[in-house]
Amino acid sequence: MDVILHIGTEKTGTTSIQRFFRLNRERLAERGILYPVAPGRQNHTGLAVSAQVSKRTPLHKSLGVRNEADASKFRDQLWSQLAGEFAAKPYRMAVFSSEHCSSRLLDESEVAWLRDALLRFAARVRVVVYIRRQDDFLLSTYSTAVKSGACAPLRLPQERIVQNRYDLWPLLERWSAVFGRENVICRKFERASLKDGDVVTDFLDAAGIEPDAEFQRPEDLNEALDAETLEFLRLLNKHVPRFKARKLNPLRDNLVTLLNKASRGPLLTLGEAELAGFMAQFDESNAKVARAWFGGVRTDSDNPLFLPRSDSRQRVQQVALTPERAVELCALLWQEKQAQLNRLTARLNGEKEETILPRKKGRKAGLGKRRGAGQGL
Repeated sequence: MDVILHIGTEKTGTTSIQRFFRLNRERLAERGILYPVAPGRQNHTGLAVSAQVSKRTPLHKSLGVRNEADASKFRDQLWSQLAGEFAAKPYRMAVFSSEHCSSRLLDESEVAWLRDALLRFAARVRVVVYIRRQDDFLLSTYSTAVKSGACAPLRLPQERIVQNRYDLWPLLERWSAVFGRENVICRKFERASLKDGDVVTDFLDAAGIEPDAEFQRPEDLNEALDAETLEFLRLLNKHVPRFKARKLNPLRDNLVTLLNKASRGPLLTLGEAELAGFMAQFDESNAKVARAWFGGVRTDSDNPLFLPRSDSRQRVQQVALTPERAVELCALLWQEKQAQLNRLTARLNGEKEETILPRKKGRKAGLGKRRGAGQGL
């Protein structure tokens, strides 16, 4: 059996890839391809956690791993369950996917542990990694951080974070040193570089999986919050944190999904000079990646590795969250949560949902169609 290990990186269409494999788990199994459940039904978060028994990170916390004993128990259970999935039928391939592998496993020893664990079930493990312009990644990852509970305003990252999360050469060298350069497939997350301009189609090509008309395709969602809703959520995070008593706060539930319905304005950005300076520090490293992995540096761009930025969505540097807009968003969340409660109450009481008064729709409720939806990668 061969194993395909997709390690991200973050903000390179990983959710679309993972949704595809979750949606088609049974269809793929019929074709001899396993997309395991044990490390996570969609995102295989458990892989990174199981490779880090001695560490305590927010990722560990989100899975209820509080100490080394918990971590050891989690690891044993996960890989025991995985063994059962591998033994269920004679699969020819298994696919794993988690961007946390690239962002969290920063020591070669952790990567090596994961390699050895996978090789217990496979004759060969190939690693697929997508890379993205660092300035695009910076802006996109800030939005994700706020949705995950961050309270800090947008700013350039600290040097340690730059080295661990944005510098691509050490990342590729680390995984190549452990798995072998011949077993690492590196692709750019740029529409012009993706097969048919689509990351799912491109990943199937990289993994050697034949497309099939019967495969379901995940809905193409644009999940970026605009500057106003992102600032609202950032301030709300101080009062409704992601974690409470070391556990995921149930009050947050689908908070981000609801705010996404009201997100229809320009996105947040940093100044052009700041972004240019940020990118400049990767010139040498990106040039090394370009030469080693893509046949040479670019001469048609401001960067030796990537095309110029192509995201045409409107952006602003300053957030003007007025009291009126904040109240409007509060009202939206209250109405949506009340509607959810009504539907749940109706189901528990055996009533028909039609008896519940429908919530109001439209722009006044913050549900107008967002401008620019579907643009960009």
